[in-house]
Amino acid sequence: MAVDEALLDGWAAGPADAPPLLRLYGWSPAALSLGRAQPARASHDAAVLRERGVGLVRRPTGGLAVLHDREVTYAVVARSDRGRLAGGVVETYRRIAGAIVAGLRELGVDATAVEPRQTERTGGPSCFAATSAWELAAHGRKLVGSAQLRRRGAMLQHGSIPLRLDERELGAALGGAAPGRFTDLAAELGGEPRPAAVRAALVGGFAAAFGGPPRVTALDAELTLRATGLRAWKYLSAVWTIDGTEPDGPSARR
Repeated sequence: MAVDEALLDGWAAGPADAPPLLRLYGWSPAALSLGRAQPARASHDAAVLRERGVGLVRRPTGGLAVLHDREVTYAVVARSDRGRLAGGVVETYRRIAGAIVAGLRELGVDATAVEPRQTERTGGPSCFAATSAWELAAHGRKLVGSAQLRRRGAMLQHGSIPLRLDERELGAALGGAAPGRFTDLAAELGGEPRPAAVRAALVGGFAAAFGGPPRVTALDAELTLRATGLRAWKYLSAVWTIDGTEPDGPSARR
């Protein structure tokens, strides 16, 4: 989460013509992430998380709780005021959804982007209990959950693409709440795919959607330092994770 936010701040402070960036990663150990404004105490079972070695983190983006374990997580960072992903929130959701759909179809997954008129609203703390506009579904069940944040002309959208999502584990992490109607890549493909195969397919989908193969790069020293600072003063703080309040500390936003 600290790296994703550091990238957003870097794009907000960087050149206006900076191209979009795609980041793909996984989680070790597993963690439950809460949405930016989600009440923590009603959305997780702390004893279960401790017992099972599952971390707890709060995202900088909105939405509801996600159990990150056997999955590929994607993050897209871009300028929102110009360039390939310029436009409103709904429009950028739609365009990113198209890239993910293209990638998953390379794997053989019959995924579709849910149009606004088809969205569902249900109660509970789980992200996978409801489908928002332009999130992905397969055979009527939610497959990919996403959330977005905008800051000073830049945007971050990230989301969970579960390889295999255990309903019992998710329910227990949420404190016994019903996790919702969802599916995963293992169910859609008849077996759990390798993360590397999913990442390669997603890269292909984004390349097709946004015009050409991506440039592979690593975090530079400034972004690494920014992420390290955010992790130390914000993402390891109970003030942020439990209370949802920005802690006092050195801001990484410049």
